[in-house]
Amino acid sequence: MTSASSVLRVSGGASGMDTDSIVKQLMAAQRIPLDKLNQNKQVLEWKRESYREVNSKLVDFRQNKLFEFKKSESLNAQKAVVTGNTSAMTATANADASGIPMSVSVDQMATKATATGSALTVSGAKATTATTIGQLSGGTSDYTVKVNGEELTFKSTDTISSVISKVNSNSKAGATATFDEITGKFSISSKDFGKPLALDNGTSGGSFLELSKIKDSYPSSVTNADTSKAQVVVNGTSLNFTGDKAKATVNNTSLTFDSNVNTLNGVTMNFLNVSGAAGATNITTQTDTTKVVDTVKAFVTAYNDLLNTMKTKTEESKYKDFAPLTSEQKKSMSEDDITAWTAKAKSGMLKGDDILKTALQDMRNVITSALGSVPGGVSLPDMGITTGSYSEGGKLYLDESKLKKAVADNPQGVITTLKGTGTDTTSGVFNKLYNKLDETVTKFYDRAGTSKLSTDVNAAFNTKSIIAKELTDYNSRINALTSRLNDVESRYYKQFSAMESALSKLNSQSSSLAGYLQS
Repeated sequence: MTSASSVLRVSGGASGMDTDSIVKQLMAAQRIPLDKLNQNKQVLEWKRESYREVNSKLVDFRQNKLFEFKKSESLNAQKAVVTGNTSAMTATANADASGIPMSVSVDQMATKATATGSALTVSGAKATTATTIGQLSGGTSDYTVKVNGEELTFKSTDTISSVISKVNSNSKAGATATFDEITGKFSISSKDFGKPLALDNGTSGGSFLELSKIKDSYPSSVTNADTSKAQVVVNGTSLNFTGDKAKATVNNTSLTFDSNVNTLNGVTMNFLNVSGAAGATNITTQTDTTKVVDTVKAFVTAYNDLLNTMKTKTEESKYKDFAPLTSEQKKSMSEDDITAWTAKAKSGMLKGDDILKTALQDMRNVITSALGSVPGGVSLPDMGITTGSYSEGGKLYLDESKLKKAVADNPQGVITTLKGTGTDTTSGVFNKLYNKLDETVTKFYDRAGTSKLSTDVNAAFNTKSIIAKELTDYNSRINALTSRLNDVESRYYKQFSAMESALSKLNSQSSSLAGYLQS
Protein backbone atom coordinates (compact mmCIF):
# COMPACT_ATOMS: atom_id res chain seq x y z
CA MET A 1 0.00 0.00 0.00
CA THR A 2 1.26 3.49 -0.83
CA SER A 3 1.42 5.71 2.26
CA ALA A 4 1.01 9.44 2.23
CA SER A 5 4.61 9.91 3.33
CA SER A 6 5.92 7.99 0.29
CA VAL A 7 4.10 10.18 -2.23
CA LEU A 8 6.15 12.91 -3.92
CA ARG A 9 4.91 16.12 -2.34
CA VAL A 10 5.05 19.13 -4.71
CA SER A 11 4.43 22.33 -2.80
CA GLY A 12 3.10 25.14 -5.02
CA GLY A 13 5.81 25.11 -7.67
CA ALA A 14 3.53 26.22 -10.51
CA SER A 15 0.44 27.32 -8.65
CA GLY A 16 2.15 29.12 -5.80
CA MET A 17 -0.18 27.35 -3.35
CA ASP A 18 0.99 25.83 0.00
CA THR A 19 -0.29 22.34 -0.75
CA ASP A 20 1.02 20.85 2.53
CA SER A 21 -1.06 23.33 4.48
CA ILE A 22 -4.10 22.71 2.30
CA VAL A 23 -3.85 18.91 2.66
CA LYS A 24 -3.40 19.27 6.41
CA GLN A 25 -6.58 21.32 6.64
CA LEU A 26 -8.45 18.87 4.43
CA MET A 27 -7.29 15.95 6.59
CA ALA A 28 -8.13 17.66 9.90
CA ALA A 29 -11.83 17.05 9.40
CA GLN A 30 -11.16 13.55 8.14
CA ARG A 31 -9.19 12.70 11.32
CA ILE A 32 -11.97 13.63 13.76
CA PRO A 33 -13.41 10.07 13.87
CA LEU A 34 -9.88 8.68 14.41
CA ASP A 35 -9.19 11.11 17.25
CA LYS A 36 -12.47 10.08 18.82
CA LEU A 37 -11.55 6.40 18.64
CA ASN A 38 -8.15 7.06 20.22
CA GLN A 39 -9.75 9.13 22.98
CA ASN A 40 -12.31 6.43 23.72
CA LYS A 41 -9.53 3.85 23.84
CA GLN A 42 -7.54 6.03 26.24
CA VAL A 43 -10.55 6.44 28.55
CA LEU A 44 -11.02 2.66 28.61
CA GLU A 45 -7.33 2.16 29.46
CA TRP A 46 -7.61 4.72 32.28
CA LYS A 47 -10.69 2.96 33.59
CA ARG A 48 -8.87 -0.36 33.61
CA GLU A 49 -5.96 1.22 35.50
CA SER A 50 -8.44 2.60 38.05
CA TYR A 51 -9.86 -0.87 38.54
CA ARG A 52 -6.35 -2.22 39.13
CA GLU A 53 -5.62 0.52 41.67
CA VAL A 54 -8.73 -0.31 43.70
CA ASN A 55 -8.22 -4.05 43.22
CA SER A 56 -4.72 -3.78 44.67
CA LYS A 57 -6.08 -2.35 47.93
CA LEU A 58 -8.96 -4.80 47.99
CA VAL A 59 -6.68 -7.83 47.51
CA ASP A 60 -4.30 -6.50 50.16
CA PHE A 61 -7.18 -6.12 52.63
CA ARG A 62 -8.56 -9.58 51.86
CA GLN A 63 -5.40 -11.67 51.39
CA ASN A 64 -2.89 -9.95 53.67
CA LYS A 65 -5.11 -8.58 56.41
CA LEU A 66 -8.45 -10.39 56.71
CA PHE A 67 -6.72 -13.73 56.17
CA GLU A 68 -4.58 -13.03 59.23
CA PHE A 69 -7.36 -11.44 61.28
CA LYS A 70 -9.57 -14.52 61.01
CA LYS A 71 -6.91 -16.93 62.25
CA SER A 72 -7.53 -18.32 65.71
CA GLU A 73 -4.21 -17.08 67.04
CA SER A 74 -5.06 -13.51 66.04
CA LEU A 75 -8.14 -13.62 68.28
CA ASN A 76 -6.64 -15.63 71.12
CA ALA A 77 -7.41 -14.03 74.46
CA GLN A 78 -5.96 -16.94 76.44
CA LYS A 79 -2.43 -17.28 77.75
CA ALA A 80 -0.90 -20.43 79.23
CA VAL A 81 1.19 -20.11 82.39
CA VAL A 82 3.62 -23.01 82.94
CA THR A 83 5.20 -23.70 86.34
CA GLY A 84 6.90 -26.64 88.03
CA ASN A 85 8.88 -28.84 85.66
CA THR A 86 9.31 -26.40 82.74
CA SER A 87 11.86 -28.58 80.94
CA ALA A 88 9.44 -31.43 80.27
CA MET A 89 7.09 -29.47 78.01
CA THR A 90 5.90 -26.14 76.67
CA ALA A 91 2.24 -25.13 76.55
CA THR A 92 0.18 -22.70 74.49
CA ALA A 93 -3.39 -21.79 75.30
CA ASN A 94 -5.75 -21.75 72.32
CA ALA A 95 -8.64 -19.35 71.92
CA ASP A 96 -11.08 -21.99 73.18
CA ALA A 97 -9.06 -22.90 76.30
CA SER A 98 -11.44 -24.03 79.05
CA GLY A 99 -9.36 -22.61 81.89
CA ILE A 100 -9.15 -25.98 83.71
CA PRO A 101 -5.80 -26.26 85.60
CA MET A 102 -3.72 -29.31 84.67
CA SER A 103 -0.89 -31.18 86.35
CA VAL A 104 1.00 -33.16 83.70
CA SER A 105 3.75 -35.77 84.00
CA VAL A 106 5.32 -37.07 80.76
CA ASP A 107 5.83 -40.81 81.30
CA GLN A 108 6.95 -41.77 77.77
CA MET A 109 7.85 -39.79 74.66
CA ALA A 110 6.34 -40.74 71.33
CA THR A 111 8.88 -42.08 68.85
CA LYS A 112 8.92 -42.80 65.15
CA ALA A 113 9.71 -46.35 64.06
CA THR A 114 13.19 -46.24 62.57
CA ALA A 115 15.44 -48.78 60.89
CA THR A 116 19.12 -47.88 60.55
CA GLY A 117 21.70 -50.05 58.81
CA SER A 118 25.43 -50.41 59.17
CA ALA A 119 27.84 -48.30 57.12
CA LEU A 120 27.64 -48.68 53.34
CA THR A 121 31.01 -48.87 51.56
CA VAL A 122 32.39 -49.05 48.04
CA SER A 123 35.90 -50.50 47.69
CA GLY A 124 36.53 -49.86 51.36
CA ALA A 125 35.42 -46.21 51.23
CA LYS A 126 32.20 -44.85 52.72
CA ALA A 127 29.38 -44.34 50.27
CA THR A 128 27.98 -40.87 49.47
CA THR A 129 24.60 -39.69 48.22
CA ALA A 130 26.07 -39.87 44.69
CA THR A 131 26.87 -43.58 45.04
CA THR A 132 24.69 -45.80 42.85
CA ILE A 133 22.92 -49.01 43.81
CA GLY A 134 25.01 -50.81 41.20
CA GLN A 135 28.25 -49.63 42.80
CA LEU A 136 27.07 -50.95 46.17
CA SER A 137 25.84 -54.31 44.88
CA GLY A 138 28.25 -54.90 42.05
CA GLY A 139 25.33 -55.82 39.83
CA THR A 140 22.91 -54.41 37.26
CA SER A 141 19.61 -55.81 38.52
CA ASP A 142 16.63 -53.70 39.58
CA TYR A 143 15.86 -53.72 43.28
CA THR A 144 12.49 -53.60 44.96
CA VAL A 145 11.38 -52.95 48.49
CA LYS A 146 7.96 -52.69 50.10
CA VAL A 147 7.64 -49.81 52.53
CA ASN A 148 4.46 -50.16 54.57
CA GLY A 149 3.07 -52.28 51.74
CA GLU A 150 3.93 -49.80 48.97
CA GLU A 151 6.30 -51.42 46.47
CA LEU A 152 9.11 -49.23 45.20
CA THR A 153 11.50 -50.22 42.40
CA PHE A 154 14.99 -48.81 41.87
CA LYS A 155 17.44 -49.29 39.01
CA SER A 156 21.08 -50.11 39.51
CA THR A 157 21.92 -46.67 38.10
CA ASP A 158 19.85 -44.88 40.76
CA THR A 159 21.92 -42.98 43.29
CA ILE A 160 21.31 -43.05 47.03
CA SER A 161 20.04 -39.49 46.63
CA SER A 162 17.42 -40.55 44.08
CA VAL A 163 16.41 -43.52 46.27
CA ILE A 164 15.80 -41.15 49.18
CA SER A 165 13.81 -38.79 46.94
CA LYS A 166 11.62 -41.60 45.60
CA VAL A 167 10.84 -42.91 49.11
CA ASN A 168 10.12 -39.48 50.55
CA SER A 169 7.90 -38.34 47.68
CA ASN A 170 5.64 -41.40 47.84
CA SER A 171 2.79 -40.46 50.17
CA LYS A 172 1.48 -44.05 50.33
CA ALA A 173 4.78 -45.31 51.73
CA GLY A 174 4.37 -43.03 54.73
CA ALA A 175 8.09 -43.02 55.43
CA THR A 176 11.11 -40.72 55.41
CA ALA A 177 14.51 -41.93 54.20
CA THR A 178 17.82 -40.29 55.09
CA PHE A 179 21.52 -40.98 54.49
CA ASP A 180 24.33 -39.76 56.75
CA GLU A 181 27.49 -39.23 54.71
CA ILE A 182 29.49 -38.94 57.92
CA THR A 183 28.65 -42.44 59.14
CA GLY A 184 27.71 -43.89 55.77
CA LYS A 185 24.44 -45.20 57.23
CA PHE A 186 21.06 -45.35 55.53
CA SER A 187 17.93 -44.89 57.70
CA ILE A 188 14.23 -45.06 57.06
CA SER A 189 11.55 -43.89 59.53
CA SER A 190 7.79 -43.77 59.74
CA LYS A 191 6.48 -40.27 59.09
CA ASP A 192 4.09 -40.54 62.03
CA PHE A 193 4.80 -41.06 65.70
CA GLY A 194 3.71 -44.38 67.17
CA LYS A 195 2.97 -45.91 63.77
CA PRO A 196 4.55 -49.17 62.50
CA LEU A 197 7.18 -49.31 59.78
CA ALA A 198 7.08 -52.47 57.67
CA LEU A 199 9.93 -53.29 55.27
CA ASP A 200 9.94 -56.22 52.86
CA ASN A 201 12.04 -57.32 49.89
CA GLY A 202 9.21 -56.94 47.40
CA THR A 203 8.67 -59.35 44.54
CA SER A 204 11.61 -59.22 42.15
CA GLY A 205 15.30 -58.58 41.73
CA GLY A 206 17.94 -58.58 44.43
CA SER A 207 17.57 -57.81 48.09
CA PHE A 208 17.26 -54.09 48.82
CA LEU A 209 17.47 -54.91 52.53
CA GLU A 210 20.79 -56.64 52.01
CA LEU A 211 21.92 -53.66 49.98
CA SER A 212 21.05 -51.17 52.71
CA LYS A 213 22.45 -53.50 55.40
CA ILE A 214 19.43 -52.78 57.58
CA LYS A 215 19.05 -56.46 58.45
CA ASP A 216 22.72 -56.69 59.51
CA SER A 217 21.71 -55.29 62.91
CA TYR A 218 19.71 -58.46 63.61
CA PRO A 219 20.99 -62.04 64.01
CA SER A 220 20.13 -64.04 60.92
CA SER A 221 19.23 -67.05 63.05
CA VAL A 222 16.42 -65.21 64.82
CA THR A 223 13.03 -65.85 63.23
CA ASN A 224 10.86 -64.13 65.81
CA ALA A 225 12.16 -61.31 67.96
CA ASP A 226 10.35 -59.35 70.68
CA THR A 227 6.78 -59.23 69.40
CA SER A 228 5.88 -56.44 71.84
CA LYS A 229 8.16 -54.22 69.75
CA ALA A 230 6.98 -55.95 66.55
CA GLN A 231 10.60 -56.64 65.57
CA VAL A 232 10.51 -59.71 63.39
CA VAL A 233 13.10 -61.27 61.11
CA VAL A 234 11.86 -64.10 58.92
CA ASN A 235 14.63 -65.87 57.02
CA GLY A 236 16.48 -62.57 56.94
CA THR A 237 14.06 -60.91 54.48
CA SER A 238 11.30 -59.15 56.39
CA LEU A 239 11.62 -56.48 59.10
CA ASN A 240 8.93 -54.70 61.07
CA PHE A 241 9.42 -51.86 63.53
CA THR A 242 7.00 -50.01 65.77
CA GLY A 243 7.32 -46.54 67.22
CA ASP A 244 6.18 -45.76 70.74
CA LYS A 245 3.12 -43.72 71.60
CA ALA A 246 3.42 -40.92 74.10
CA LYS A 247 2.15 -41.52 77.62
CA ALA A 248 1.35 -38.93 80.25
CA THR A 249 -0.48 -38.63 83.54
CA VAL A 250 -2.83 -35.62 83.54
CA ASN A 251 -4.60 -34.74 86.77
CA ASN A 252 -3.92 -38.29 88.03
CA THR A 253 -5.37 -39.88 84.87
CA SER A 254 -3.15 -41.98 82.57
CA LEU A 255 -3.49 -41.02 78.91
CA THR A 256 -1.93 -42.23 75.65
CA PHE A 257 -1.17 -39.97 72.68
CA ASP A 258 -0.09 -40.56 69.08
CA SER A 259 2.28 -37.60 69.08
CA ASN A 260 4.43 -35.41 71.32
CA VAL A 261 2.23 -32.42 70.47
CA ASN A 262 -1.25 -32.78 71.89
CA THR A 263 -4.20 -30.59 72.85
CA LEU A 264 -6.27 -30.97 76.02
CA ASN A 265 -8.84 -28.54 77.37
CA GLY A 266 -7.89 -26.03 74.66
CA VAL A 267 -4.18 -26.07 75.64
CA THR A 268 -1.56 -27.40 73.19
CA MET A 269 1.23 -29.23 75.02
CA ASN A 270 4.57 -29.97 73.37
CA PHE A 271 6.32 -32.81 75.21
CA LEU A 272 10.08 -32.31 75.32
CA ASN A 273 11.35 -34.83 77.87
CA VAL A 274 10.15 -37.52 80.26
CA SER A 275 9.29 -35.78 83.53
CA GLY A 276 11.12 -38.25 85.73
CA ALA A 277 12.34 -37.10 89.15
CA ALA A 278 11.80 -33.44 88.24
CA GLY A 279 8.10 -34.00 88.78
CA ALA A 280 4.95 -32.68 87.14
CA THR A 281 4.35 -29.58 85.01
CA ASN A 282 1.54 -27.29 86.15
CA ILE A 283 -0.51 -25.44 83.51
CA THR A 284 -3.03 -22.67 84.14
CA THR A 285 -4.60 -20.15 81.78
CA GLN A 286 -5.13 -16.43 82.02
CA THR A 287 -7.13 -13.97 79.93
CA ASP A 288 -4.90 -11.60 77.94
CA THR A 289 -6.79 -8.97 75.91
CA THR A 290 -3.71 -7.56 74.12
CA LYS A 291 -3.70 -9.75 71.01
CA VAL A 292 -7.45 -9.47 70.39
CA VAL A 293 -7.46 -5.70 70.90
CA ASP A 294 -4.50 -5.27 68.52
CA THR A 295 -6.24 -7.41 65.89
CA VAL A 296 -9.53 -5.50 66.11
CA LYS A 297 -7.74 -2.13 66.00
CA ALA A 298 -5.83 -3.23 62.88
CA PHE A 299 -9.07 -4.45 61.31
CA VAL A 300 -10.91 -1.16 61.91
CA THR A 301 -8.03 0.83 60.41
CA ALA A 302 -7.73 -1.42 57.34
CA TYR A 303 -11.50 -1.57 56.82
CA ASN A 304 -11.85 2.22 56.94
CA ASP A 305 -8.93 2.69 54.56
CA LEU A 306 -10.46 0.35 51.96
CA LEU A 307 -13.92 1.83 52.47
CA ASN A 308 -12.57 5.34 51.91
CA THR A 309 -10.75 4.32 48.71
CA MET A 310 -13.83 2.65 47.23
CA LYS A 311 -16.21 5.40 48.33
CA THR A 312 -13.91 8.10 46.90
CA LYS A 313 -13.72 6.34 43.55
CA THR A 314 -17.49 5.96 43.24
CA GLU A 315 -18.08 9.63 44.14
CA GLU A 316 -15.17 11.21 42.27
CA SER A 317 -16.19 14.11 40.00
CA LYS A 318 -16.37 13.41 36.29
CA TYR A 319 -15.58 16.26 33.87
CA LYS A 320 -17.32 15.48 30.60
CA ASP A 321 -15.79 18.49 28.84
CA PHE A 322 -12.26 17.21 29.44
CA ALA A 323 -11.60 14.48 26.93
CA PRO A 324 -8.09 12.98 26.53
CA LEU A 325 -5.82 15.35 24.63
CA THR A 326 -4.79 14.51 21.09
CA SER A 327 -1.16 14.83 20.02
CA GLU A 328 -2.07 17.93 17.99
CA GLN A 329 -3.72 19.57 20.99
CA LYS A 330 -0.70 18.92 23.21
CA LYS A 331 1.59 20.76 20.76
CA SER A 332 0.06 24.11 21.67
CA MET A 333 -0.03 23.51 25.48
CA SER A 334 2.50 23.82 28.29
CA GLU A 335 3.45 20.78 30.39
CA ASP A 336 1.60 22.19 33.41
CA ASP A 337 -1.54 22.75 31.35
CA ILE A 338 -1.34 19.21 29.95
CA THR A 339 -0.96 17.76 33.46
CA ALA A 340 -3.89 19.74 34.84
CA TRP A 341 -6.11 18.86 31.88
CA THR A 342 -5.21 15.15 32.05
CA ALA A 343 -5.97 15.02 35.79
CA LYS A 344 -9.50 16.19 35.11
CA ALA A 345 -9.84 13.89 32.11
CA LYS A 346 -8.89 10.90 34.31
CA SER A 347 -11.21 11.89 37.14
CA GLY A 348 -14.37 9.90 37.72
CA MET A 349 -13.39 6.76 35.80
CA LEU A 350 -15.27 4.64 38.35
CA LYS A 351 -17.94 7.15 39.34
CA GLY A 352 -21.10 5.22 40.18
CA ASP A 353 -19.41 1.94 39.20
CA ASP A 354 -21.77 -0.98 39.73
CA ILE A 355 -19.14 -3.41 41.03
CA LEU A 356 -17.84 -0.97 43.63
CA LYS A 357 -21.32 0.08 44.73
CA THR A 358 -22.31 -3.55 45.23
CA ALA A 359 -19.09 -4.26 47.15
CA LEU A 360 -19.66 -1.26 49.42
CA GLN A 361 -23.20 -2.40 50.13
CA ASP A 362 -21.98 -5.94 50.85
CA MET A 363 -19.43 -4.62 53.33
CA ARG A 364 -22.05 -2.50 55.10
CA ASN A 365 -24.48 -5.44 55.23
CA VAL A 366 -21.88 -7.63 56.94
CA ILE A 367 -21.24 -4.95 59.57
CA THR A 368 -24.95 -4.22 60.00
CA SER A 369 -25.71 -7.90 60.62
CA ALA A 370 -23.44 -7.80 63.70
CA LEU A 371 -24.68 -4.48 65.10
CA GLY A 372 -27.64 -6.21 66.71
CA SER A 373 -27.91 -9.43 68.71
CA VAL A 374 -25.46 -12.17 67.67
CA PRO A 375 -26.38 -15.74 68.76
CA GLY A 376 -23.63 -16.91 71.10
CA GLY A 377 -21.63 -13.77 70.42
CA VAL A 378 -21.13 -10.16 71.45
CA SER A 379 -22.65 -7.43 69.28
CA LEU A 380 -20.24 -4.97 67.68
CA PRO A 381 -21.53 -2.00 69.73
CA ASP A 382 -21.07 -4.05 72.92
CA MET A 383 -17.44 -4.58 72.00
CA GLY A 384 -16.99 -0.90 71.22
CA ILE A 385 -17.40 -0.91 67.42
CA THR A 386 -19.92 1.53 65.96
CA THR A 387 -20.58 3.14 62.56
CA GLY A 388 -20.43 6.83 61.75
CA SER A 389 -23.01 9.04 60.08
CA TYR A 390 -24.72 8.07 56.81
CA SER A 391 -22.54 10.52 54.86
CA GLU A 392 -19.43 8.65 56.03
CA GLY A 393 -20.64 5.53 54.22
CA GLY A 394 -20.28 3.10 57.11
CA LYS A 395 -16.95 4.20 58.61
CA LEU A 396 -16.13 2.29 61.79
CA TYR A 397 -15.26 3.79 65.17
CA LEU A 398 -13.67 1.88 68.05
CA ASP A 399 -13.93 2.41 71.80
CA GLU A 400 -10.82 0.55 72.96
CA SER A 401 -11.73 0.47 76.65
CA LYS A 402 -15.11 -1.07 75.84
CA LEU A 403 -13.42 -3.66 73.63
CA LYS A 404 -10.98 -4.66 76.40
CA LYS A 405 -13.87 -5.17 78.83
CA ALA A 406 -15.82 -7.29 76.31
CA VAL A 407 -12.78 -9.49 75.68
CA ALA A 408 -12.14 -9.90 79.41
CA ASP A 409 -15.80 -10.68 80.18
CA ASN A 410 -16.61 -12.92 77.20
CA PRO A 411 -13.60 -13.74 75.00
CA GLN A 412 -15.38 -16.63 73.24
CA GLY A 413 -18.36 -14.38 72.45
CA VAL A 414 -16.05 -11.85 70.79
CA ILE A 415 -14.48 -14.64 68.76
CA THR A 416 -17.88 -15.97 67.72
CA THR A 417 -18.92 -12.55 66.39
CA LEU A 418 -15.68 -11.85 64.54
CA LYS A 419 -14.56 -15.31 63.40
CA GLY A 420 -17.55 -17.58 63.84
CA THR A 421 -17.60 -20.92 65.60
CA GLY A 422 -15.41 -23.97 65.17
CA THR A 423 -14.33 -24.66 61.60
CA ASP A 424 -17.26 -22.79 60.04
CA THR A 425 -15.77 -20.50 57.40
CA THR A 426 -19.04 -18.76 56.52
CA SER A 427 -19.95 -17.15 59.86
CA GLY A 428 -18.35 -14.26 61.70
CA VAL A 429 -17.61 -10.75 60.42
CA PHE A 430 -14.12 -11.59 59.16
CA ASN A 431 -15.18 -14.71 57.24
CA LYS A 432 -18.22 -13.02 55.74
CA LEU A 433 -16.17 -10.07 54.50
CA TYR A 434 -13.48 -12.41 53.17
CA ASN A 435 -16.03 -14.40 51.17
CA LYS A 436 -18.00 -11.39 49.91
CA LEU A 437 -14.89 -9.60 48.70
CA ASP A 438 -13.88 -12.72 46.80
CA GLU A 439 -16.95 -12.07 44.66
CA THR A 440 -15.71 -8.51 44.06
CA VAL A 441 -12.16 -9.44 42.98
CA THR A 442 -13.69 -12.08 40.68
CA LYS A 443 -15.86 -9.42 39.05
CA PHE A 444 -12.82 -7.16 38.64
CA TYR A 445 -10.94 -10.06 37.07
CA ASP A 446 -13.71 -10.80 34.61
CA ARG A 447 -14.24 -7.18 33.61
CA ALA A 448 -10.79 -5.61 33.81
CA GLY A 449 -8.43 -8.61 33.93
CA THR A 450 -6.94 -7.64 37.30
CA SER A 451 -5.29 -10.23 39.54
CA LYS A 452 -7.22 -12.07 42.25
CA LEU A 453 -4.09 -12.51 44.35
CA SER A 454 -1.51 -9.86 43.50
CA THR A 455 -1.37 -6.31 44.85
CA ASP A 456 1.13 -5.23 42.18
CA VAL A 457 -0.28 -2.16 40.40
CA ASN A 458 2.03 -2.93 37.47
CA ALA A 459 0.91 -6.54 37.06
CA ALA A 460 -0.12 -7.58 33.57
CA PHE A 461 -3.81 -7.65 32.77
CA ASN A 462 -5.58 -10.82 31.74
CA THR A 463 -6.05 -10.66 27.97
CA LYS A 464 -9.41 -12.45 28.07
CA SER A 465 -11.24 -9.87 30.17
CA ILE A 466 -14.15 -7.82 28.83
CA ILE A 467 -12.11 -4.61 28.69
CA ALA A 468 -9.18 -6.39 27.01
CA LYS A 469 -11.51 -7.57 24.25
CA GLU A 470 -12.94 -4.05 23.86
CA LEU A 471 -9.42 -2.62 23.57
CA THR A 472 -8.57 -5.19 20.93
CA ASP A 473 -11.63 -4.09 18.97
CA TYR A 474 -10.57 -0.43 19.29
CA ASN A 475 -7.10 -1.28 17.99
CA SER A 476 -8.57 -3.04 14.96
CA ARG A 477 -10.86 -0.12 14.17
CA ILE A 478 -8.06 2.43 14.69
CA ASN A 479 -5.70 0.50 12.41
CA ALA A 480 -8.34 0.17 9.70
CA LEU A 481 -9.30 3.85 9.86
CA THR A 482 -5.65 4.95 9.91
CA SER A 483 -5.04 2.92 6.76
CA ARG A 484 -8.02 4.54 5.03
CA LEU A 485 -6.89 8.03 6.05
CA ASN A 486 -3.41 7.35 4.71
CA ASP A 487 -5.00 6.43 1.38
CA VAL A 488 -7.07 9.62 1.39
CA GLU A 489 -4.03 11.75 2.17
CA SER A 490 -2.04 10.04 -0.56
CA ARG A 491 -4.84 10.71 -3.02
CA TYR A 492 -4.88 14.41 -2.12
CA TYR A 493 -1.13 14.70 -2.71
CA LYS A 494 -1.37 12.83 -6.00
CA GLN A 495 -4.13 15.16 -7.14
CA PHE A 496 -2.15 18.29 -6.22
CA SER A 497 0.94 16.82 -7.84
CA ALA A 498 -1.00 16.20 -11.04
CA MET A 499 -2.37 19.76 -10.92
CA GLU A 500 1.09 21.25 -10.43
CA SER A 501 2.41 19.16 -13.31
CA ALA A 502 -0.41 20.30 -15.59
CA LEU A 503 0.08 23.95 -14.59
CA SER A 504 3.80 23.62 -15.18
CA LYS A 505 3.18 22.33 -18.71
CA LEU A 506 0.60 25.05 -19.34
CA ASN A 507 3.04 27.72 -18.15
CA SER A 508 5.74 26.27 -20.36
CA GLN A 509 3.43 26.28 -23.38
CA SER A 510 2.32 29.84 -22.62
CA SER A 511 5.93 30.98 -22.46
CA SER A 512 6.73 29.31 -25.77
CA LEU A 513 3.66 30.87 -27.42
CA ALA A 514 4.51 34.30 -26.08
CA GLY A 515 8.06 33.97 -27.39
CA TYR A 516 6.78 32.92 -30.79
CA LEU A 517 4.37 35.85 -31.04
CA GLN A 518 7.12 38.30 -30.07
CA SER A 519 9.53 37.01 -32.71
